[in-house]
Amino acid sequence: MQTNSTISILGCGWLGLPLARKLIEQGFRVKGSTTSPEKLQVLSKAGIAPYHIYLMEANIANLV
Repeated sequence: MQTNSTISILGCGWLGLPLARKLIEQGFRVKGSTTSPEKLQVLSKAGIAPYHIYLMEANIANLV
């Protein structure tokens, strides 16, 4: 199935990465984020448009 739809996955870890790969197989364009700069290349090689996100604990604690 070919589609023009793009799906974004926040967190391409143990669950998000296999999900992203499956969605790409189904014809979706996928954007994926990671907190690990080293993983950006892994995402890119898998056909995922990679995005690095940086979350500071102090900022998150203030929002909870």
